[in-house]
Amino acid sequence: MPETLKDKVETLDEAQRNFYFFCQKILSKSLKNFIGGKYIEETCNYLSKYKKTLRVAARSHFKSTSLYAKIMSDIMFQGIKRDIDINYFSYSAELAGWHISQIRKLINRNPYFDELINLKPLAEMTASFTWDRRHIINIKPFGIVTFARGIKADYIYLDDILSDPAQPVYPTVILKINDIFRRVILETIRPGGEIHIAGTPLSRADFYQNPEIQKEFHFRKYPGIVKDESGKEVPIWPEFYTLEQLKAKIPVMGEKAFASEILCVPLLSADSFFKKEQLRKTIVNPQLRNIPLAQGLDTRNAVIAGLDIGKKKHPSSFSVFEIVNGKAIQIHQHMFKAWPYFTAKPFDLFKPSQVEYCKEAIKQFGIDVLYYDNTRGEFEGANDAGLLTPQFHPIVFTSKMKITMSTIFEKAVINQQLELLEDEEMLTSICSVTNDLQKVETATGSHGDCFDSIGLALLGMQQGNFASKSEKKVRAGSKSIFDRKEIPMGF
Repeated sequence: MPETLKDKVETLDEAQRNFYFFCQKILSKSLKNFIGGKYIEETCNYLSKYKKTLRVAARSHFKSTSLYAKIMSDIMFQGIKRDIDINYFSYSAELAGWHISQIRKLINRNPYFDELINLKPLAEMTASFTWDRRHIINIKPFGIVTFARGIKADYIYLDDILSDPAQPVYPTVILKINDIFRRVILETIRPGGEIHIAGTPLSRADFYQNPEIQKEFHFRKYPGIVKDESGKEVPIWPEFYTLEQLKAKIPVMGEKAFASEILCVPLLSADSFFKKEQLRKTIVNPQLRNIPLAQGLDTRNAVIAGLDIGKKKHPSSFSVFEIVNGKAIQIHQHMFKAWPYFTAKPFDLFKPSQVEYCKEAIKQFGIDVLYYDNTRGEFEGANDAGLLTPQFHPIVFTSKMKITMSTIFEKAVINQQLELLEDEEMLTSICSVTNDLQKVETATGSHGDCFDSIGLALLGMQQGNFASKSEKKVRAGSKSIFDRKEIPMGF
């Protein structure tokens, strides 16, 4: 039944006093399916009660949408009687602009905003509205990392400023954001203005975790899973998510990402990314044997390898896996300590280089793809000289690539799609990598090298490009070095 004018007036009157009612009756007109509940009501009451809020909440739990709704409410009830300047912050200006575009869409499809005049209909990243052409509402996007001193505003919204889908954020950047927030952002609020912050915790060092800021900003934490009075785990928003639906995200997201984005536990810390007990319990197989290079393996299964090239101080790590029924089974592990990267001299079995060893492994194990660390370009000379075979695939360790590799590695552990040798030096190397992907040097000089070599191999497994069974003849193009009778120790 269509709303009458009287109905609309009554709705607007109540919505001005009750923000949750605004979301139920007005915001809902912009959404395909508005789902309320006790959690949503509490969030709305919290946002409308305080002028400074700092909220940590689970992913897809009404974080950004609540900010959109608050801005729409401000436009409706404040923008009709005075000018309003709104600054919207995200990690980058592009992300902030995207959020503003979402607000524009919600307004455009909402009948309660039909009389609102869009002063910038062609703009995508900013917004400007008026009800009467006298009072203007401006919404501008800003990136937190590049923001300098300047524009003051009546309302400031900070939406996941520590999160960038295209670029992982590391401790040095977090400290920079903390500094910008303290020195610059807090000074841009006009007297009597409001500032609302919502996001996901990344580090115990980020400003979300600062007790003084939490107190000043009326801090709230809303993890996706909480415990009821009897101590039983329940979803905080049962109208939208069941406990089973939330738990089903673990093998997809990985435990650490789940803990951060659903349970609101800081992702980055000094704890190791993996624990030895965890690896031994789930993926270490004492029955596996490190097959010597001289013996090799005759298999028609796909074989993948990863090579993390160490600096002069650190060894390189070489990991080889056979893919059996979708699981990566480790068949060979070798550390190159003080080995030359490659040599243009005739190959010396007793003084091998890393390139020659890898080429021989390609023959002996039938390796389909070998992903290697090309961040510093140690193999570029070998590549220019035509010494690398088609199996070699260079990978540059950007921040995004490190996150990708670690996530693939973690999922393989959680889903038990990986079996490792029982090798104490290798396990120590793997566990020397911290949750923020920093590397702690071990007593043997390892620097997380095995973590990276295995991650590179698993990256190769995910990306495919395996040879077919009929193409298993390796294209190294030279006789095996083990045609000689004398085989050095370790081969």
